[in-house]
Amino acid sequence: MRFILLCFLVLSLPLVRAKAEALGGGKGGPFVQYNNKSLSSFDSAMSGNPVVIGGIGFGWASKTFRVGGGGGGGFLWSGNESAQFGIGYGGIVGEYIISEWLMSRMMVGGGGYAVSKVISETDTTVQVQKIASGGFILFHPQIVADLKVGQWASLGFSIGYFLPNVAKLQSPSFSVQLTFGRI
Repeated sequence: MRFILLCFLVLSLPLVRAKAEALGGGKGGPFVQYNNKSLSSFDSAMSGNPVVIGGIGFGWASKTFRVGGGGGGGFLWSGNESAQFGIGYGGIVGEYIISEWLMSRMMVGGGGYAVSKVISETDTTVQVQKIASGGFILFHPQIVADLKVGQWASLGFSIGYFLPNVAKLQSPSFSVQLTFGRI
């Protein structure tokens, strides 16, 4: 399966690049995403919500569709000090242009996560208990609203649903992104 996906990507890249050049380029930039689900689903003594910082980029595939990739890594926002959390993911992104300022986006990819709790801590050692970890397959649909802030830049706001195959990580998501390039 991975081999077939890799072959598809390698064979489609020249087509996407040629289309992007013919249509005038692409766009990309950093994003910050907040997932609205506490880690208390892993352990009732834990709190905090995942925040992901990453990047995303696109090339034009047609006048109404862009193809690209993206990914990010996350940490715990406003969690208690005994909680440790990490997440990372990446994937292929498709974006359908509904209007000049409104898009629907879907990321399909995968990643991994780890959740642990600090049991004891001294000046020289930290003892942790692993709560959960593993890999996941991800679907992440979003609706994005872009506001132009310049000829080559826009500020985007999105609402979506972070949908990995790990139920305890599934969550509504909100993000802000700064995008540069031909919009």
